[in-house]
Amino acid sequence: MSNTSKTTQRNSDARAYVKTKIGIAQTKSTGDFPGFTEKTPIYKLLTDLIEINAKGFRGIVVTALVGMHLNDNYDPLNDFYKCNPRSIFEEGIWYALKENGIPCGKSDPLNVAKNISQLDENWARGRRPQSAAMAVVKFLQIVRKEDDLKKRLILIDYFFFRLWKYAQQIKVHSLIKVDVTEQSKLEIGNNVIKFTLEYPESGQLPQFLVSILLQSIFKESNVSVVGGEESVFGTNTTSKKPADIWLEEQGTPTNLYEITVKKVSKKRLDD
Repeated sequence: MSNTSKTTQRNSDARAYVKTKIGIAQTKSTGDFPGFTEKTPIYKLLTDLIEINAKGFRGIVVTALVGMHLNDNYDPLNDFYKCNPRSIFEEGIWYALKENGIPCGKSDPLNVAKNISQLDENWARGRRPQSAAMAVVKFLQIVRKEDDLKKRLILIDYFFFRLWKYAQQIKVHSLIKVDVTEQSKLEIGNNVIKFTLEYPESGQLPQFLVSILLQSIFKESNVSVVGGEESVFGTNTTSKKPADIWLEEQGTPTNLYEITVKKVSKKRLDD
């Protein structure tokens, strides 16, 4: 098997592993982990690690766990980059997280690790929030030191359960409808976008709209807005107009505006 094929297979295995772990997490409940109540150190550790806005710390632990799954001899605490974190995260792990609604960035582990291979207390002190970085180190230390494979598996499954649970929590944000007596600026903007993009009568409405907006802007000045109410069905070349709409000061054009709903090509610009 070529190196390229091996890399592709490794990244595919990384994606499959994370997808499987999240799938298992979806079938679990808090009652399946009686050893990790809210008063236990592991619960607090994963709260500091997972339930934060910063995405990278979650990503670095997922990457470390995947690396350990792919290679029994991999030690993320002392040689994090040995697992090729960029490749397995960006081409494997990232897709599994996104498919399951887990908040993450494109290069989470690299953004946090910052080319430092040893993940220890010294590394953690330079990260923000420091509590999350320390949680990364401590959780991986606990997982690495656990020789009982069954207990290690429970630790890993609990991590993915908390990860999945957090993803569900942040989805349940209700939007409060603002009670207003008139149309909000957002609603007006959406209506403007809608009828501009649908452009009935070709470009007539967009041209008329832009003209009205410009007139409103310059109504207290000596600037005149010209061309807004003229037909859009002729070209500026044939009609001898300097533009679709233009501004004039004392009869002299100062600013020219081309209003179009068509693709702007080089030829159109030359015309």
